[in-house]
Amino acid sequence: MFRFHFIVLFATLNLLLFASLNPLYSGEVSDSTYIVSKITITGNRITKDRVILRELTFSVNDTLFSSQIHDVLAQNKENIENTLLFNFVYVSFDTTKNNLLANINVEERWYIWPIPIFEYADRNLSVFLKEGNFTRVNLGGYLRVDNFRGMRDQVKLRLVVGYRNQIALQYKTHSLDRENKHGITSWTYFATNNEIPFITSGNEPQYFKLDRGTARKVFLSEITYQYRPKHYWYHRLTASHIRASIADTIALLNPTYFGNGSTNFSYSQVKFEVVLDKRNSRIFPLSGYYFDVEMARQGLFRSEDISLWYTQFSARYYQPILPRFYGGIDFMAKISTDSNLPYFLNEAVGFSNYIRGFEYYVTNGSTFMINKNSLKFEILPTRVVNLPMVPQGKFKKAHLAIYWSLFGDTGWVKRDSNSQPNNTLEGDFLYGLGTGLYFVAYYDAILRVEYSVNKFGESGFFLHFGTPFLTD
Repeated sequence: MFRFHFIVLFATLNLLLFASLNPLYSGEVSDSTYIVSKITITGNRITKDRVILRELTFSVNDTLFSSQIHDVLAQNKENIENTLLFNFVYVSFDTTKNNLLANINVEERWYIWPIPIFEYADRNLSVFLKEGNFTRVNLGGYLRVDNFRGMRDQVKLRLVVGYRNQIALQYKTHSLDRENKHGITSWTYFATNNEIPFITSGNEPQYFKLDRGTARKVFLSEITYQYRPKHYWYHRLTASHIRASIADTIALLNPTYFGNGSTNFSYSQVKFEVVLDKRNSRIFPLSGYYFDVEMARQGLFRSEDISLWYTQFSARYYQPILPRFYGGIDFMAKISTDSNLPYFLNEAVGFSNYIRGFEYYVTNGSTFMINKNSLKFEILPTRVVNLPMVPQGKFKKAHLAIYWSLFGDTGWVKRDSNSQPNNTLEGDFLYGLGTGLYFVAYYDAILRVEYSVNKFGESGFFLHFGTPFLTD
């Protein structure tokens, strides 16, 4: 019976979504032409003008038809908002004869975040609340500068002690050239743990804790070059090196953790990625589409501990269906040339991307797919409020929207030869469905309260922070 209900929901969501692809005929309208004569930007006390101009689909002396103006205003507002530099963006045109005067007003966010860290180390909040293990907590400090130099550069420094001891430093720039087409991201990371999951058994990670000493050390260095030839296209080339070690006991408990009972592991990687991103929002998309294809080589030299290729593909589509109703489909698949990955690298469905209803479970596999389908109703359209008892500034003015959602997720993970026999989710078709309330606030905050049921009839309420969609 549950399988039948899932199939009905899945078919209904997709039929509603694709039915919306045929817009009603609106008739012909007469078109007048205008020339963009001037662009005025206000409110950007820190952000350089060229960062905002880079996101515009028009420039001075461009010609626009009157029938285009509404869509151009909406698209450019979304483009600027998707830089994640501003709380509010206003784009308008003033007309004088056949000229257009473009007015762009922005309200900048707070960009410097020295944040004390108190965080759970489990895969998601629901797992942490279920386990109630407060030893899996990290404490520390986090410094993030989001608009360094006013050029959309980003600096991150993270120092953590507790369940995981970690130091990480990242620098990201989009502005190697005047046109902001070329950028670089560099990242260095070092972490130690005295407790780690060393194997998956019964579809759940099993943990080993070392009372004295270090269970695992990981060092990563990475650099990414990005080329953005057009507004919505991104080409990225990443080179990285990973070096890790584990305690002898872990290698004895699971010889496949690094492979061959080894306690040391290192490899280099090169990855190429192409992205087309035309979502109306990077945080909570309601319209638009996203495609991402990446190919990577892990193990560049014969002396390294791994040698494989993998390809990963992601496609997402979002569409308004009726007034205040929105549909969405997310799909991702990964294929690897090696079906016996070390446990250290072998994460499939259940980690950063999971099927709702299976929050407590994980799967391991070199090849997998995951699909998410949703129908959302806008209970409270985005409302702007001035927060009481908050002084004037970048936190006084806030926005909030509330959505109700029906969803149905599916997934499949190929069973590899080194999988444990009691990991029954691997090789099986997985699905879950449910309903939820989403609270979307400023500074990219999303709170989700969901009730879901998986294919085994297991159900429950789950609390999440962050997007309900596949992660980038």
